[in-house]
Amino acid sequence: MNTRLSKVELSRKIKDAGYEDAFIEAKDIASKELITGKVYFKKLPSGIDVHCVNMTEHTEGYSNSQIDACISINVLLAGKVSFALEHQRYDIQAQSSPVLFINIINSQQIFTRFFTQQQQVKKVNLSITKQWLLTRCGSMANRLHIEKIFASAQSVFQWPCTEKQLTLAAELYQKSLDETLNFQWELEQLALQFFCDSFTLLSDNLDRDAIPPKEPDINNSPLPVSQFDFEAKIESLLFESLSLKQIADKLGASVSTLQRYFKSHHQLTLKEYIRNQILEHARRRLIFDNQSVGEVAYHSGYNHVSNFSSAFKKYFSMTPIEMQNQYRNLE
Repeated sequence: MNTRLSKVELSRKIKDAGYEDAFIEAKDIASKELITGKVYFKKLPSGIDVHCVNMTEHTEGYSNSQIDACISINVLLAGKVSFALEHQRYDIQAQSSPVLFINIINSQQIFTRFFTQQQQVKKVNLSITKQWLLTRCGSMANRLHIEKIFASAQSVFQWPCTEKQLTLAAELYQKSLDETLNFQWELEQLALQFFCDSFTLLSDNLDRDAIPPKEPDINNSPLPVSQFDFEAKIESLLFESLSLKQIADKLGASVSTLQRYFKSHHQLTLKEYIRNQILEHARRRLIFDNQSVGEVAYHSGYNHVSNFSSAFKKYFSMTPIEMQNQYRNLE
């Protein structure tokens, strides 16, 4: 069954995956559907992040998130993806057949993913942090090899997808979306096999140019100017009990400027935006930190649990207890 995701709902999924500073900008802010389809994020017990999508993008826009040094391995099964690493934009397209592309993120960077109206995308992604790789090196020579990869002058590599890689990617996609899967190790085994095969290809290319990669399409169109700093800075001030004037002073803007910005970009007043972000944090505390409703209400700045529960239900259409039970039933 396809899922319909609004800007807020997609942002929630991305933040649940660990990218807590994620920001989404949509051209059509009135649209209640940013994407439709299947979107899956999972951090496996081994530490590998798996991300699978089969979706249609319904409006122009982009998402920003800060990512740590990592290797991101992708099989684009269908469609086109546009993204930027810091200030360099890339376009990858599966025209007649699937393609494999690998991104080397050599330091903490801003990753921008662009949405295109009516663009269909089917993709499998694995991300492995640099630290994950270094802790699994058996010798200094292995560590130096990892450092050499991350020192590469090229950030994005692209190859045609082999039959083996395509088979692994297809299996990984199916098992990732399989809600009846009993054993996570089946998914981990596939993910590790897929990673090892792709990592060998990358290593061989850097060592001997065994299979020369295709040059990715570099898009030189200007990147959008984002007010990402407003959201990021407010995120750090959510729990300081500041007045709107004090928040505005810390952001270096007037209250009226902030009110216009948040009304334009989020269709919310500044006060409503702050309240909603506090409730989003509360949701994650309930689900991932397994805190009691009373604890979460206190951390969220509510003096009475009943007031917190009422605000929570109004925003999420379920009570905090119902939210916790819903996720506990998935375990």
